[in-house]
Amino acid sequence: MRRRVGHTALVSGAQEATTRRVALDLAQLRGWRLALDLAPGLIALPEGRTLLGRDPACGAQVAHPSVSRRHLAFHVAGERIDVEDLGSANGTLLGDRRLPPGERVPLRDGDALLVGPAHALVRGPAEPPDAAAGGTAIERLHALVDRVAVGTIPVTLLGETGVGKEVIAERIHARSPRRDQPFVRINCAAVPELLLESELFGYERGAFTGAVRSKPGLFEAADGGTLLLDEVGELPAGAQAKLLRALDRREVHRVGAVRPRAVDVRLIAATARDLHALQLAGGFRPDLYFRLCGVVLEVPPLRDRLDEVSTLAREFIEESSRQLGRPPPALDHAALRLLRAWSWPGNVRELRHVIDAAVLLADERRIGPAQLPARIRAGAEPPPGPGLRGEVALVERQRILEALEACGGNQSAAARALGISRRTVISRIEAWGLPRPRKR
Repeated sequence: MRRRVGHTALVSGAQEATTRRVALDLAQLRGWRLALDLAPGLIALPEGRTLLGRDPACGAQVAHPSVSRRHLAFHVAGERIDVEDLGSANGTLLGDRRLPPGERVPLRDGDALLVGPAHALVRGPAEPPDAAAGGTAIERLHALVDRVAVGTIPVTLLGETGVGKEVIAERIHARSPRRDQPFVRINCAAVPELLLESELFGYERGAFTGAVRSKPGLFEAADGGTLLLDEVGELPAGAQAKLLRALDRREVHRVGAVRPRAVDVRLIAATARDLHALQLAGGFRPDLYFRLCGVVLEVPPLRDRLDEVSTLAREFIEESSRQLGRPPPALDHAALRLLRAWSWPGNVRELRHVIDAAVLLADERRIGPAQLPARIRAGAEPPPGPGLRGEVALVERQRILEALEACGGNQSAAARALGISRRTVISRIEAWGLPRPRKR
């Protein structure tokens, strides 16, 4: 009798670099293909039969003692793919279901297999994104967004906090065949662990104290549409296991329910964390990692795409004005120059907040420098002069502008906070050629 070997996944340093690229490369090959977290590169699955096993002669090799010499076979015929366990000693798992030996089981795009210690992700035919080959980083990103939007492959968005990952997720949904269906979002870091399961999967009446009526979860709310899991790297281990089960079975089990409910949801995940490093360190399930990372899109920070500032600013002006029920003000050239000169450490989120405040403060149909924060007005302008005198003047200007911003443009209050006269504040503003700030 053969002894079952434990599933301990060991990834070499050379393989780590390859695995990091796997998800992005998945969208760049034609035909069926296979990603293995313990094997370098991507494996094409051509028409006919491809073997996976410990034997080096197999088309996909997993050199581990828990894997049989000829463990399983993939059978490809056009757009159909089947998997067959060849009577392996330790078996093959499709999701959490063991494959019956010698029986062909159809696979779907995105199905995950467990073969010994190896997690395998199967992907369907895709066209290479040659439209994204040139242009700037954001132009390439938008070209990829248009490409991935038409499919159902899960997408993971990577980027700094506030970089606009949610905006990209909305664009993917808006350009997809699911555009007329719900777009639902959840911030995984903002929901307590004890409530996360009921938020995602819902609950039945009487499932726990306070459950006075049944409530569908976000998966059901997004049925037919798209679900955005923001800050997915913060998911606790228990929620990861339940999420993986829901993705593999395409069904959810409400808390307290007897029967599951089928759902059709396209998943988009977003995170500012290095998800690859997190799963290697044991903080994120490798099988869920490969399940989510069908296509990985990196969203560049706003400082690397300043040409987009004017477009985003005008979009945010329209949004904010619509919410306030007033006509959108124009953004004058001086204000736009300041916005494009700022480094945006808070990324798109900072720009949105700046524009929201500017629209609120604009009492005319124009946004000028006076409606922008002092840090932007000061940080985007050149120093007033060389030497020690210039440095002192620069510090003085910064302090006065910060005081004006803190006091809502009230010059008398700013002067009192600084311990100087109101006349001094006015004279400095006039000397620097800045517009007089309005009171909030």
